[in-house]
Amino acid sequence: MQDSKKILSDNNVSITNPRILVLEALLDNKSPITVDELLTKLENQVAKSTLYRVLSDLKKINILQEFTNLENQSVVELLLDTDSHHHHLFCSDCGEIIDVEMANEFEEKLSKEIKRIEKKFNFIIEDHRLELFGKCTDLCENCS
Repeated sequence: MQDSKKILSDNNVSITNPRILVLEALLDNKSPITVDELLTKLENQVAKSTLYRVLSDLKKINILQEFTNLENQSVVELLLDTDSHHHHLFCSDCGEIIDVEMANEFEEKLSKEIKRIEKKFNFIIEDHRLELFGKCTDLCENCS
């Protein structure tokens, strides 16, 4: 497991207790988590306003991705150098978010399409996400 202090240091961010606590909770979780779940996981160790400030700081140094789930809740996920580029599946029944990697051929075609769009609209695309919405099968332990 990566060290939270090293991550902050490597990104030239001051090492504070709230940043360490938030990073350790995110590292421990290893998957996308809602901000509310993260707040619960931190068990009152970090105030809500401080959590939002820390998350904003982590987004500024490009190690945190934030997106919205089907319930319109903010979801965060660490993006570290060791992580591969991936997308997400969202279950509308149980709320689970599953990381998925697409085939290299798909990613290559998508990259070409992104370049075409950049050129057509004179726009610089800095990142992309693909989110797939649906339902788990009846084998899912989280679904009723």
